[in-house]
Amino acid sequence: MNQKEVEIINAAKVLFGQFGLKKITTDDIAREARISKATIYKYYKNKDQIFDEVVEREADQLLQEIKDAVEKAPTVKLKFKAHLFTRMEKIGDFVNFYRVTRESWGDFWPHIANVRQRFLRGEAEIVKDILKLGIQTDQLRVKNVDLASYIMVVGLASLEYNWVLEDTGVSLSRYVDTMLEMITEGIKRGDN
Repeated sequence: MNQKEVEIINAAKVLFGQFGLKKITTDDIAREARISKATIYKYYKNKDQIFDEVVEREADQLLQEIKDAVEKAPTVKLKFKAHLFTRMEKIGDFVNFYRVTRESWGDFWPHIANVRQRFLRGEAEIVKDILKLGIQTDQLRVKNVDLASYIMVVGLASLEYNWVLEDTGVSLSRYVDTMLEMITEGIKRGDN
């Protein structure tokens, strides 16, 4: 990616994050990037293609941040915690990646469906690696690692909506700790 493309993407990221995809025009992006509209069209067909690029970059960055946090954690339990906390904490930083889901599902979902699926597959691979480590070290018992990792990732995806935790009075830290306890310790009574 050359410098002009970076300028376009960075300007678009700011504008889409502030105003959403519907309200922003290619002219707005050109003005923010301090380049001509013709320069934008040299690299991108339309603002939807720019939005796709913004969302793809955010997804890649979020996935990398999760991987980095998980790799640094020394134990299975702390790896799960790093995954959960990083994902939940960073949701607000990746406004455009989540904006379509929240605001305009029907209008713009096709633009990022592939990116979302690729992200979920990448995240499921991270979780699968943690589960496998837990099995290898005899800390976890999981019958179907693929299914378990997929269920965990899809469950987390439901929390991308800020309103899910808004009225619960539960802090992100407490939520992550409780979910982590359920994952690693289960919810079954010990005497059963």
